Amino acid sequence: MISSLVLVLVAASAGPRAEAASTAAIAAKDRAEAYYHFSLALQARLVGDAEAALAELRKAARLDPASAEVRVEIARLLRDTGKTEEALAEAQQAVALGKESAEAHLILGQLYQLTAEGPTAVEFARKAAAEYEEVVRLLPADGNTLKALADLYAQLEQPKDSASTLERLLELDPGNFEAQMQLGAQLLDAQDNERAAAVLQKALELEPNSARAYGSLGEIYARAQQPDQAILNYRKALELEPDNLRVRLSLGETLLKSKRPKEALAEAQAVLQTDPKNRFGLSLAGRAHRDLRDFDAATLAADKVLAQEPNDLDALYLKVTVAEARRDYARAAELLETILARNRKGENPEQSASNDRVFLVHLGFAHQQQGKFTEAAQAFGRAKAVAGANADSDLLGYEAEALYLSKDFDRALTETRAARKRFPDDPDLASLEAAILRSQGDLPGALAIVDAMREKAPQDSRVLAQVAQFYQRAKRYPDAEQALRRARTLKPGDLGTLFQLGAVLERQKKHDEAEEAFRAALAVDPDSAPVLNYLGYMNVDRGVRLEESARLIERAVALDPENGAYLDSLGWVQYKMGRLAEAEQNVRKAMAKQADNAVVIDHLADILMKRGRHAEALELWKKALVAEDDEGELDRPRVEAKIRETQTDLANKTP
Repeated sequence: MISSLVLVLVAASAGPRAEAASTAAIAAKDRAEAYYHFSLALQARLVGDAEAALAELRKAARLDPASAEVRVEIARLLRDTGKTEEALAEAQQAVALGKESAEAHLILGQLYQLTAEGPTAVEFARKAAAEYEEVVRLLPADGNTLKALADLYAQLEQPKDSASTLERLLELDPGNFEAQMQLGAQLLDAQDNERAAAVLQKALELEPNSARAYGSLGEIYARAQQPDQAILNYRKALELEPDNLRVRLSLGETLLKSKRPKEALAEAQAVLQTDPKNRFGLSLAGRAHRDLRDFDAATLAADKVLAQEPNDLDALYLKVTVAEARRDYARAAELLETILARNRKGENPEQSASNDRVFLVHLGFAHQQQGKFTEAAQAFGRAKAVAGANADSDLLGYEAEALYLSKDFDRALTETRAARKRFPDDPDLASLEAAILRSQGDLPGALAIVDAMREKAPQDSRVLAQVAQFYQRAKRYPDAEQALRRARTLKPGDLGTLFQLGAVLERQKKHDEAEEAFRAALAVDPDSAPVLNYLGYMNVDRGVRLEESARLIERAVALDPENGAYLDSLGWVQYKMGRLAEAEQNVRKAMAKQADNAVVIDHLADILMKRGRHAEALELWKKALVAEDDEGELDRPRVEAKIRETQTDLANKTP
C-alpha cells in the first residue's frame, strides 16, 4: 500500500513537468516541420509555382501560428499575385505577432501604400508612413525605407517631414545626388529657400554639369524674388540641356515678370519652334506680345490656344488683358461677361470661385473706366458675394468707391462703415469715408476722420498719402503738401509719394519745386508714363523747355499709346511748337477716347482757332463749359473771355 501510494504521489508530482516537456517537444517538432514547409514554399516560389508556395506557407502557418516571418512571406506572395486585401490582412497579423519585426512593418507599409487610392488615399498613405517610421526605428541604416518614407511624405504634401527624412538618409549617404536634389525640392516646398539653395549647391558639387540642379536653383531664386539669380541659373541649365522646354518656359516667365518681354518672347518662340501647339509657350508669347504692345500678335496667340481648348481660362483672360491694355474697356467687359457665363462643369469649386472673383473685379474696373459707376458697383458686389467671409478690405473698398463715384453717397457711406467695422485700421477705407462725408457737406466729420488717421499712425507713409489725397480732393493743397513732405521723409524713394507731391505743388503754382519732385520720381522709375506726361505737360503750359517736354510726352505716349490724356498732352506741345496739323490729329485722337473732357475740348478749340476755323472753335469752347471737369482744371474765365472775343470777331466780319 505504501509503495503504491508513493508511486501515485510521484506520478502526480511529476505530471505537469512531464506534460510541459512533452508540449515543448511537440512545439519544437511543429516548428521544425513548419520550417521544412517554409523552405519548400521558397523553392516553389523560385520556380514560379505560386500556388504550391502558398499551400506550403499555409501549412507552415498552421504548424507555427506565432511566426511573424511566415505571415510576412504569405503577405508578400499574396501581394505579388494580386490578392491585395488578403495580403493586407496577413501583414496586419504579422505586425500583431512581431511588433519588433522590421520586415512585418515594411510589408504592411508597402501594402497600405499600394491601397492608398480613392477617398481613403490619404488615410492609408499616413498609415504606410507610420509603418515605415517603425522600420527605420528598428533599422536606422535602412536607406531604401528612408527614401520610400521621404517620397511618401512628399506625396502627402508634408515637405518638412520629407526633408527631415532625407537629411537622415544623407547622413548615411552624403554623396547621394538624387537625395540632395529631392531635399532641395522639399525645402523649396517648405518655403525654406535659403537652405534649399545651399543643398542644391552641394548637389552641384557632386555633379557640376547637372542641368536639373541648375534648373531647381533657378526655381528657388524665382520664388525668393531674386530674378537675376533665377535667370542666371535657368540659362546655365539650358546651356547643358537646350531642349528642356520646362526650364525654357520657366526662364521666359521669370523674364516677363522682370519686365523683359523681348527676351521672354524669344524663349517662347524657341519653345514653339520645337512644339508649335505648346499651350504654355503660346500663353507666354501672347503675354509678351501684349507687354510689347503688339496686341494683334497677342490676340493671335490666345486664339491659337482657344482653337485647341475653347474654354481655356488663361487664354480667355489674356484677351481681356489685351483689351484693357488697348483701353478698350467695352470689349474687356464683353469678354468678361462671356467668361462669367461659362459652363463650370468639371471645375474645382474652390478654384472656380477664386477665378470668378478676379474676373468680377476686372469687370468692375472695366465699367468704372467707362464711367459706368453703378454697373461697376454691381460687379464688385457680385465679387464680394463670391468671396463671402473671405472678402478683403480692397474688395469692400472697390464696391464702396464705385457707389461714391456714382454719387450714391448714402449707400457708399453704409458700405464703407460696414467695411471699417471689419477693417478698422485700413487707411484706404478711412480716407474713403472722409471723402464721402465731405461730398455730403459734413466737412467737420471728414476732418475728424483724417485727423484721427494722422494721430494714430504719424509715421506711416501710406496713411499720410491717404491723408494727402483727402486734402488734395478738398483743394487744401498746403495741408496735402505737408502730409506728403512728411511721407517723403519716411520713404524717400516712393514713386507714388513723389508723383503726388509734384501734382500738389503744381496746383499751388510751385512749379520749380514740382519739377524737382517729378525728376526725383523719374530717377526712381525713368519709364513712369504718368510722371513723364505730368512733367512734360506742366512745362508746356508754362511755355518752358518745349523740346524736352515734347520728348518726355512722346516717351509717355510710346509707353501707353492709347492713353487719351497723353495724346492730348502731345497735341498740346505740338500746338505750342506751331505744328498745328499734328496737334489737331493727336487731340482729336484724345477726343475719341475722352469725348466729354473739358480740357481736351478747350485744347482742340484753341488749335482750330489758330488754324483759322473760328466758328468751330467757338462751338467747342461753349461745349467745354458744360463738359466734365471734376478736378477743376478748366480755366473757365479764360474760356468765357475767348468766347466773347470770338463772338465779337465773327460779328464784325459779318456783312
